Amino acid sequence: MIKDFLSIEDLSKKEIIEIIDFAKQFKSDDGSFRKEDLFPDKTIANIFCEPSTRTKSSFEIAAKNLGCTVIDFDVASSSIQKGESIYETIDALSLMGVDLCVLRHKDSVIRELAPNMQDIIFINAGEGTISHPTQTLIDLMTIKDYKSSLDNLNILIFGDLDHSRVTTSFCEGISKFSSNNITFSGEPSMCTQYQNSNLGKYEPNLDKAIIDADVIMALRIQHERFETDTSLNLDEYKQSFGLTSERLDLARGDVILMHPGPVNFIEISENVYNSDNTVIREQVANGVAIRMAVLSRFLSS
Repeated sequence: MIKDFLSIEDLSKKEIIEIIDFAKQFKSDDGSFRKEDLFPDKTIANIFCEPSTRTKSSFEIAAKNLGCTVIDFDVASSSIQKGESIYETIDALSLMGVDLCVLRHKDSVIRELAPNMQDIIFINAGEGTISHPTQTLIDLMTIKDYKSSLDNLNILIFGDLDHSRVTTSFCEGISKFSSNNITFSGEPSMCTQYQNSNLGKYEPNLDKAIIDADVIMALRIQHERFETDTSLNLDEYKQSFGLTSERLDLARGDVILMHPGPVNFIEISENVYNSDNTVIREQVANGVAIRMAVLSRFLSS
């Protein structure tokens, strides 16, 4: 078994299904989560070098539900501000007895750290625009909750695709399943990597892209990742690429709408957010269950 969870590519189709099924065991019928002291001797450090609400909080809740000691590492008040490298920081924590590091970073440092630090387990909690494997597991679990199968689906992913690590990981994950048709849509300047992709087709007209969709994934504009200022007119953007109730009606009646958050009501309207087709709140809840399953798997390896 692999020591670290760096990419959804690390898992086979069978392992993905096993983790999803395992995660369901941590959820009660009333929506609460089981609390079991399975790992009272384990210490986990959450190191988030980029802002986070859902991922950071759900990892902390998941770890505490499993009986772990959790260090909510504060980057802003750490020696990183004095010039200490991320390697030195995590090495020091490892020497203090930290067993597992949940790391989010704007760069791919986790790929360098993991193979060179054998005494600590790494879980990727977001790697620049490259990878977000636990979010993909959450998304696949949510789809499976509503569609029963992860095969033979029409999936639309729209928004700022180029700057989204969610897009990359999700495509890697869903590609392990059969006969799914993926359509990409969004402002062309934000979808350059997906206009001629073998992962799916690109349709710049959202009204056309949404027709007969079973699953829709909306993604926010990630202004913090733009290398240069953009003169984007938000009103024009919403008119062309905002999901309204009228547009949602073009999809299949039982379509589900997902969004990894945060939702800012640019890519989707408030009416759509509050519609029966939206499963965004379910994604948030599934985040705790999936991360309990992931932590259990890798702490047991």
